[in-house]
Amino acid sequence: MTTRESFSKEYLRRRIDTRGSYEDLLTFPRYFDMETVNACNARCPMCTIDDWQRDSPTMKDELFQKIAEQMFPHAETIKRVNLYRDGEPLLDKKMPKRIGILKAGGIREVCISTNVALLDERRSTAILEAGLDSIILSIDSLQKDVFEAIRVRLNFEEVMENALRFIELRDKIRPSCQIRVRMVRQDSNKDEWPEYVRFWRPKLQASDRVSYHNIHNWGGQLHHFKAVEDSREPNLPCVALWSLMVIFADGRVPLCNVDYNNLFPTGDATLQSLEEIWRGKVANERRGLHLKGEKNCISLCTNCNVWDEPSDVRHVSGEFASATSIPTAL
Repeated sequence: MTTRESFSKEYLRRRIDTRGSYEDLLTFPRYFDMETVNACNARCPMCTIDDWQRDSPTMKDELFQKIAEQMFPHAETIKRVNLYRDGEPLLDKKMPKRIGILKAGGIREVCISTNVALLDERRSTAILEAGLDSIILSIDSLQKDVFEAIRVRLNFEEVMENALRFIELRDKIRPSCQIRVRMVRQDSNKDEWPEYVRFWRPKLQASDRVSYHNIHNWGGQLHHFKAVEDSREPNLPCVALWSLMVIFADGRVPLCNVDYNNLFPTGDATLQSLEEIWRGKVANERRGLHLKGEKNCISLCTNCNVWDEPSDVRHVSGEFASATSIPTAL
């Protein structure tokens, strides 16, 4: 093993799970993005929805159950199951039921990320009562005109009302559910961050987060991408290949969370077990390229900047403190 590979393996272990060994990371994913619905009610400029080439709007119950049952024996090592990927999860009418299935099977953290437009009182109550552990409220501005230019098709007043009401319901129904209010920071809102924190922080519990994630280029696939900061991505292996499995609504497993059209297929959960996919030849060959510093051999990895910074930037005691975690959907 080269010095580079030894360094990379230790970097991955420390970044993903310090409690175990590098070999433990190859056993089973620590994180899942499980997309149960591939549709959205918004058309945001930092999204790639106009390029989606998938026709599998909702995951079938049988497939969801099959995947969930393979997760349960690994519940102690799975850190989080995100029930979303590229779509708006609240379009899935069975979302409360699916949350309940995972919680009954021992999954310790079940999370969704929503644009908040559909998060009315009825849905809020249902997902909280089902056992939701964390939720990302993607709200990109406190200014109506800026917000509606980013979250196209959504209504600013409706989103803010839903968000504030959800906080109240969370405090009443399931206080342990962590709320992460998040901005996708881009050219039109990049100067709002201090005001954004001042508005949201007092409304939340100490364990909640107010965060931003800089706009990223979806592995070079986002047209008209404009960065808000210079890239700081070092030539290190991508942690997603050792920590995250993405599963589309039809069961296909792509390279990672930016491979929205499955340009680099990794497996198919309708035909293979999750362990077979995770430990398989395809996944390991890609890991090998990253370990050797040859990730440019994979076109999506060449210019990808999704890992330029930790995805959560928390406001703690008046200071901005970084926290490493797996990036979540925009």
